[in-house]
Amino acid sequence: MSEPAEARPVWAWIDQDALRHNVRRATECAAGRRVIGVVKADAYGHGAADVARSLLAEGISRLAVVSVTEGALLRRAGIVAPILLLGGLDDAAMAERAVKWSLTPVIHDQRGFELARSFGRPDSPLAVEAEIDTGMRRMGIEPDLARPLLARIADAPQLRLSGVFTHLARADEADTSPSRDQLAALGRCLEDLDPAEVESLEVHVANSAGLLRRTEIEEARAGFETTAVRPGLMLYGVSPFADRSAESLDLEPVMSLAARVVAIRRVRKGESVGYGGEWRAARDTWIATLPLGYADGVPRSILGRGAVHLGGEMRPIVGRVSMDYIGVDVGDAPVEPGRVATLFGRTPQGERVPVEEFASACGTIAYETLVSVGDRVPRYTGNGLPPEDGTGSLDPTV
Repeated sequence: MSEPAEARPVWAWIDQDALRHNVRRATECAAGRRVIGVVKADAYGHGAADVARSLLAEGISRLAVVSVTEGALLRRAGIVAPILLLGGLDDAAMAERAVKWSLTPVIHDQRGFELARSFGRPDSPLAVEAEIDTGMRRMGIEPDLARPLLARIADAPQLRLSGVFTHLARADEADTSPSRDQLAALGRCLEDLDPAEVESLEVHVANSAGLLRRTEIEEARAGFETTAVRPGLMLYGVSPFADRSAESLDLEPVMSLAARVVAIRRVRKGESVGYGGEWRAARDTWIATLPLGYADGVPRSILGRGAVHLGGEMRPIVGRVSMDYIGVDVGDAPVEPGRVATLFGRTPQGERVPVEEFASACGTIAYETLVSVGDRVPRYTGNGLPPEDGTGSLDPTV
């Protein structure tokens, strides 16, 4: 029997209205191409099952995960849409589970091909996609091996080659020539396939950055048309570019991380706050304590650089971040226990606190910040702005 979730005054608010807005934005950018919604890593920390349902309700017909476990969790949650298994197959047990959960494995190499073929049947071919490594140098079939391996996949009666794709390594840069080169390399790998077969394939290249710059990048199409796009980050309202804000891209933040003040105390000039006494007050001030720390996704690296929205303005985080708490210098502002502080997302009053800025203060990127929000932070799902009291339509249990 599960226990009720502890009423810890910290939460992540997941705004379904914002999510649906971003899906519509991605669909608009896709310009008729199919949108594959990337929900790996628990939908970038937002809750994969709930996010998947919202994506499907907005017309997205395919999803993508990295592991069989991620795909199985979606199936157990009642998701029946096609799911692309980006991580591919490592061994027979994984291949067997991928077939059991009706996932579409990605083939990265000869080993993956052999595993997939051994679990497919001529009377019921296993649908697979192939990733071509055109520049990421991470996963995928190496270009000089791509043509023969694609031909073997296409000729195997146990398999049905349903798609081919590559992953852009530098689409977030202003210079689009590296992405154009990758697109051209993919085209060369498809040259030996039957044109009718290529026409029947799902071909996708664009991640979030590539999708937002699709017109610029895909001017260099090399004998084929892309038929799908594969956004992840933009669905969650985050800009993939260092020089362009989410707001300028018409993206809405989906997750808002917030907490209530649990204590406030007077600190005199020269007194220290937190472990090691690294921060000392330059004046008499008040320090508000928030009940979240590095176990919840606020790294120690934020010391001296980060801030939260509290009492109507941004206020600095002071002292070392501990496992469960952080201190915030509120000066002489009338802040009392129970007041809501927002680390990123939107405040209950609607002010935007960009996760990109919070991540920069932590010395990292928004991707890492979102997926680092710990499991003990309950996710509440609702529509619109976060409520003042941090409650939502869900009652999380542990």
